[in-house]
Amino acid sequence: MAITYSAGYHDRLFGPLDFGIALTHLDDTRSLFDRTATGLELLAGLGRSGRGLYAVGSAGLAWRHDDGDVDAHWSTGLGWAFPILPFLSLGLEARYRAEDGALSGFWDLGPGDRRGVALGFRVAAGTRIPSGARTAGRPGPPVLDPPPPSDVEAATTEAGASPEAARLVQAIVRTALDVMGTPYVWGGDDQTGYDCSGLIQYAYGQHGLLLPRVSRDQARSGMHVDPRIDALRPGDILGFAVDGPGVSHVGLYVGDGRFIHSAASGVRLSSLLAQDPDSQWWRDRWVAARRIVQ
Repeated sequence: MAITYSAGYHDRLFGPLDFGIALTHLDDTRSLFDRTATGLELLAGLGRSGRGLYAVGSAGLAWRHDDGDVDAHWSTGLGWAFPILPFLSLGLEARYRAEDGALSGFWDLGPGDRRGVALGFRVAAGTRIPSGARTAGRPGPPVLDPPPPSDVEAATTEAGASPEAARLVQAIVRTALDVMGTPYVWGGDDQTGYDCSGLIQYAYGQHGLLLPRVSRDQARSGMHVDPRIDALRPGDILGFAVDGPGVSHVGLYVGDGRFIHSAASGVRLSSLLAQDPDSQWWRDRWVAARRIVQ
């Protein structure tokens, strides 16, 4: 049984396609081949930056430590990714791998060649650009005043919530509004800085409601609400497709067409009703709404 260790870097080219390079080390001392080799390989992936199924392939060269010969290898297969933090994910992979000993006729099996299925475990960290940073090039946001707490509670009650639910929503919204101006920090979830999902998790968590950490998971929590202004009530989570078709940014609705979120400029209010370019930018990307407090 051979064990391969690999460390590398990959980045998105366009859409779901990524490309990268890795340093690999093969330890095959537990088999009849009894060799070790180190080399470089080129990587390509399809859908590796998200959750769930992805495709991966590689091709490279490795130099044997014992005799200095060069082996060529390639692999292709599928994996399943499990994001556990905004900047960290785990993956399980199954690949078909072919290795040609000493570059002697790559497609012809020789005494130094081997082919078969390889199982792997992958850890990826810090390779995604956060959604808040991707909004940096859009039109500048206007400055909006926060709504009074009494307005939030009244709007929630008028939308059909019980008095107890309205008071809870008012407290959650107030918690988020209290940290307006806090800088955007990728992976942040406290008052030193927040990313978009960190702010939502913080606001709800301060009142005993634990939400998932990642924006796309928050956009599947609670009850579905049609993404229309007249269907919303304060406290609803709004999901935005900033990077591709899926939710990659979230905000907290505060009423009157406005929502609070952490984007490139920090924790602030934005509007879905105004006619300025910033509001139009968010309207064009608004795809989901969820209600946590029923």
